[in-house]
Amino acid sequence: MNSINYKVIFKGSKDIESENLTLTFKKFHSKNNIKVPIKIISELKSLSKKISNIVVFKNIEEVIEIGNNYSRDLYNYYYVIIYIYKFDGKKEGFLIGNKKKMGDVIIGMWPFDKEIMEFSPGEILDLFNNLITKPHEYSNISLILS
Repeated sequence: MNSINYKVIFKGSKDIESENLTLTFKKFHSKNNIKVPIKIISELKSLSKKISNIVVFKNIEEVIEIGNNYSRDLYNYYYVIIYIYKFDGKKEGFLIGNKKKMGDVIIGMWPFDKEIMEFSPGEILDLFNNLITKPHEYSNISLILS
């Protein structure tokens, strides 16, 4: 299998060089596209107003597909969900793209050098539901929008 990654470039300030503001996500492989329910995003936005360890901000400047075989998929917009587990400090995240007629689908996983496991749609949905029902289990949850 050829390796495809997505480089997410974040907007910088005048004081920070933009080369330092990137994350690389490994292409998420699944038998079927895994859709992200819209309620996850709206719930995270709502919870961020009440819970200090959840932050939502708009900062994605560009997403670039890099690797051996380009998929040439077109996405309307992107967002990133990054979370840090409180019990062990492990950081993980997903890159999500919106496709016309399909909705929000997972397209990448972070960190990119981690071995990608095969997730079932149910496992992913459970993970996202856990973010909104048990935010106290995370030291930080970030939703970054384009």
